[in-house]
Amino acid sequence: MASSMLRFLARVPTPVFGSAETATRYVWKKASAAPRFAAWAPGLVFGGLWFVWPAVDDEFKMSLGFLPDPEGEAAAKAAAEEAAKPVELSEDALKAVSVAHIPHGDHAPPTEEEKEWAAMQARGDYSHLEKEWEEFNNKAMSPGEDDDDDDDDDDDDDDEDDDDDEEEDDDDDDE
Repeated sequence: MASSMLRFLARVPTPVFGSAETATRYVWKKASAAPRFAAWAPGLVFGGLWFVWPAVDDEFKMSLGFLPDPEGEAAAKAAAEEAAKPVELSEDALKAVSVAHIPHGDHAPPTEEEKEWAAMQARGDYSHLEKEWEEFNNKAMSPGEDDDDDDDDDDDDDDEDDDDDEEEDDDDDDE
């Protein structure tokens, strides 16, 4: 299986070389000569950077982390000073914080009936909700005050507008 796959891949056509096998042989032959030139690599890299590095702008050097960002340092220093300032709360805020742990409004403790319902739900008994479910189903099935009818009417209006546009296009083609 593997050998047939390799034979297939060797026959894949490539530009300039004709097949992948010929291209692979050429690249392998050239790569085998690379160690002879390895000693030149550091000098070429250093020399290239010697000429290119002055042309690179400071913003790019800062993004790479080679140069410090003076604006970033100033912003960080200002943020640190702002964070070090003590927080001053108004009297209303202090009062709100002092009574925050007292339950009120939506956070009132559950009533006895709610506790009983929670116990029923924990047992898997949802019979107390059947009345609400039945009301919902009746409302959902009654076509009286359903918004879907309005949506259908809007869709019909859109279809009529599209038909009018097509008729105008046909009239233009006839002329």
